[in-house]
Amino acid sequence: MAHPPGAIIFDLDGVLIRSANCHRAAFEQVFQQLGVNDFEYAPYAGWRTPEVFEKVLQVRGLSVDSATIASAARQKSALARQLMEKLPPADPDCRLALAELAANFPLALASSGSRSSVNAFLRMSGSRSLFRVVLSGEDVCNAKPDPEIYLCAARELGIAPADCLVIEDAVAGVQAGRAAGAQVIGIAGTCPEGDLKMAGAGQVLSGVGALPGLFEHVPPDCAQWTAVIPAAGRGSRLGFHRPKILYPVAGRPILDWLLDFLEPNCSALVFVVSPDGVSDVTAELNRRIPGRFEVVIQKTPTGMGDAVALALPAVRTPYAAVVWGDQVALRRESVETCLALHQGPLQPDITCPTVLRANPYIHFERDEQGNLTGLRQAREGDAMPETGESDTGFFGFRTSRLAELLHTMRAEGRGSGGGTGEFNLLPVIPRAALAGGRVLTPRHMSVEETVGVNSAPDAKLVEEFLRRFDGCQV
Repeated sequence: MAHPPGAIIFDLDGVLIRSANCHRAAFEQVFQQLGVNDFEYAPYAGWRTPEVFEKVLQVRGLSVDSATIASAARQKSALARQLMEKLPPADPDCRLALAELAANFPLALASSGSRSSVNAFLRMSGSRSLFRVVLSGEDVCNAKPDPEIYLCAARELGIAPADCLVIEDAVAGVQAGRAAGAQVIGIAGTCPEGDLKMAGAGQVLSGVGALPGLFEHVPPDCAQWTAVIPAAGRGSRLGFHRPKILYPVAGRPILDWLLDFLEPNCSALVFVVSPDGVSDVTAELNRRIPGRFEVVIQKTPTGMGDAVALALPAVRTPYAAVVWGDQVALRRESVETCLALHQGPLQPDITCPTVLRANPYIHFERDEQGNLTGLRQAREGDAMPETGESDTGFFGFRTSRLAELLHTMRAEGRGSGGGTGEFNLLPVIPRAALAGGRVLTPRHMSVEETVGVNSAPDAKLVEEFLRRFDGCQV
C-alpha cells in the first residue's frame, strides 16, 4: 500500500464469515419457489436481501408487490441462518487478524446485513469490543453500491474517507468503498478477482488472514509491562511435593515455559507464592532471571483476586500482565498479540482473550449485542452451559484500574465466591464492562494452548500439544 490507513472498515459476509455459499443456496431455493431457476448470486453479493428479490423478479416481469418481496426476504434470511448454523461460519483467520489489526488501527464493521445477523457474528466471535463502530444495513437508507454506509462509518470513526481502507468481497461493496473515496482491498471467493479489480479494488487477497502482513508489525513495549504470576499452589494432585510451578512438563519446569513468553515481553516479574514455596521458587528465579523479579507471599490460599492484590504494590509499570502459574502451553506470539492490542489505540482497561470450551469451568455471559454482562463459575456452584466462553489464563490490565476494581469489589463485599468464599479475580472483568470500561475479548488463541496443568491428564494433554508445536521429546 502507498501509505498505512487511518482506519480499516470491514464488510461482514464473505470477508469475516464464509457465508457466500449459504446465501447463494438460500436465494436459489426461494427463487425456485417463485419460478426463477437461473439465479446467479455473484452480481448481487453485498445487496440487501429485499432489493435482490425486487430486482430479479422485476427483470423477469414477475410479481414484485411488497408482500411477496417481504415474505421471500424473511424466508431467505431464515434459511441462510439455518445453513450457517450447520457450518463454522467465521473465517478461521479472522479472529487473529482482527486482534492484530486492532492493535494498530481503529476498526469498523459496515455490513449490508440485518442488525440481528451482525449481532450474531459479534456474539459468536467475541469481537464486539474490537470495533469502534458497528453498522448494519438497517442503519442507512441506501444500500451498496451507494457509498452511504462507508461514509457513515468514516464519520463515526472521525477519520476522513480518503484515509480509510475498506475490505470487501463483492463488486457492489468495492464500488461503494471507492465512491466514498476510500482505498479498497478485495477478498477473493464470492466474486472473481478480475471483477473486484475492475470495480476498483487496489489489490485482492485470498483471505483476511493475509491482511496484517501488509503492515509493519509493532511489538509490545516490554518497558511498559510487569508480569504477575499467582503461583502459590502445590503439586499434590500431580504427585509432586514441591511448588507446582516447578513441576516438570515435557522435560522442563512449568516456570521455564512461562519465562519463554514473559521474559522477552515484561520488564519485571512478580511471583506470588506460598510460605512453603518461597525458598525453592526464589532459588530457581535467581538462577534464571536474577534482578528481574520479586516474590510476594500469600500466607493462605484466599483466591486469585487476593493474590493479585498482594502483588500490585510491586508493579511499577502502567500495564500488568496476569498469567496463572500453570499455563504452560501459551504461545509467545499469542501473548505478544494480546500485549500489543492492549497498548494499541483502543486503550482498554482490560484485555481478556477468550476461547469456546466444552464443559467450561468459567463462562462469560453476553447480551444480544455481544457485550459482557456476567460471569459463571463452576467452582462456585453456578449452573454452566454445555459450551461456554472461558478465559485463557492470561490477562492484560491497566495497573491503576485493576487496583481500583479490586479495592472497590473488596470494599463492597463482592468478588468472593458463594461456594469457596475466595476473593476471585475474574469478576472484575464483567464488572469493568458494565461500569462503562473498555474490555477487549479477542478470540485469537487455540483451546489447546490454554489448558492449565492441574492433573496428570492435563500434563499429558499439554505435552502432546508442545510436542506438535515445539518439537519436544516427551
